[in-house]
Amino acid sequence: MTQNMLVGWDTQDITPDQPVELIGQYYQRISKGVRDHLTVTAMAFEREGASAQAVMVSLEILFVTRDFLDDVRKEVVAQLPELDPKVIFLNATHIHSGPFWFAPFRWWVPAEEATPPAEIRAFILERTVRAVVRAWKARRAGQTASASVWANTGFCRRMLYADGHATMYGEVNDEDFIGVESASDPEVRMLFTWDESEALTGLILNVACPAQVLEAGYEISADFFGELRQRIHRTYGQDVHLLAQVSAAGCQSPRNMPEQSKGDVNYWNEQGISAIADRLEKAVAEGYSLACERKQKSAPLRHSLKEISLPVRRATMSEYQAACADVERITKSHADVSTASRELFALFVEDVQSREKMQARGPFDDKELDFVHLENALAVIRRYETQDSEPVFSMELHALRIGDCAFVTNPFELFLDYGQMICARSRAGRTFVVQFACDSGGYLPTARASAAGGYSALIINGRVGPEGGRILVDATVHAINELWEH
Repeated sequence: MTQNMLVGWDTQDITPDQPVELIGQYYQRISKGVRDHLTVTAMAFEREGASAQAVMVSLEILFVTRDFLDDVRKEVVAQLPELDPKVIFLNATHIHSGPFWFAPFRWWVPAEEATPPAEIRAFILERTVRAVVRAWKARRAGQTASASVWANTGFCRRMLYADGHATMYGEVNDEDFIGVESASDPEVRMLFTWDESEALTGLILNVACPAQVLEAGYEISADFFGELRQRIHRTYGQDVHLLAQVSAAGCQSPRNMPEQSKGDVNYWNEQGISAIADRLEKAVAEGYSLACERKQKSAPLRHSLKEISLPVRRATMSEYQAACADVERITKSHADVSTASRELFALFVEDVQSREKMQARGPFDDKELDFVHLENALAVIRRYETQDSEPVFSMELHALRIGDCAFVTNPFELFLDYGQMICARSRAGRTFVVQFACDSGGYLPTARASAAGGYSALIINGRVGPEGGRILVDATVHAINELWEH
């Protein structure tokens, strides 16, 4: 007897109706309106007559935290006791144009006119729980099919120079510029679903690029995923859901830096949104055509959850000593370290505001200013002082098989190389790496990036380093391949 796949969808609006702090930059931005709406989208799977369950949830925010995931599960299980809360996993699209209830850093005074973080958290939590519950209750027999199409969305944003150092968004006209640090992943991975009447109900779309064209803007926006959603609704119907995922893309951005200054399109504003949405819209159309020929009413559905511990990236004695020397040098003309941080931050903000007025393209913050160097050094000192008492970072690793597709999660801004390692060794026909999932661990750089330095590869930028990255890859590949052994 064929066991049908049961599929349910729901999308909820999580757009604030009041000004908010837009999180994602080193400086404060208060929202000045809404370009497009933010959503939380839930997709529920179950095999009819079987115990296999899974609920994937995508939120158009900066990232999720473990305590937020725990609260979602607690609220959901109170309403749906038949659903195993551990099969629920959340991912963020990592927009820099939305609100958040927790900032990894905030060197500024919260604005009185901005919605308090506690209110934002409560609002998004309520809507997330509602989306999960409604998606679960909407489960109906359906069909699924996957497809991949190639379309350039992300490009490495770390520029390399002849002396071996790297700079995020570095100058490419410098005679010492020798290229970008890593490759790009142009594969657009898609999973489509239909109901019993052959009507398209939704799709998962996975790309190796964070949704950050508008990362330095002042409007609330879901970025290119928001633009793509509007186009999908116009073409396929208002009831079609889009669940967006970002693959391993910690070193990627929507900008081809060697060509950015010469191109007609500005990938820091509305032009970039349209350009990337154009590519993705064409990819969805091609993927839909391919997937229509592969529909399945019944497909393997298996889920596993493993708690793994990764070694925290350690600061060496020499790094600690160098950091102490940097702090002393940078703060020697100030009353103390705290005063230096405040005064240097004020200068940093002045520089940002000046750049915003003079430049048509970002970035607008200079991470070579003393304020940033001071915070980098203080982070090394803090790590050195805590790494023995807090030696590991614990995380959830979800592996989900749907037909020939594997979905695997991690809580990092995972550098592209790791995603390529996972996909190359995976037994799945198509592997969806999902970063920013179930928690936030910061950047996870490669050994090559850590040696080259620069923002995204420093101790301040993440909890785990290359040693943990290789452990994560091995654990992820093992979790995928186990799903194909039974």
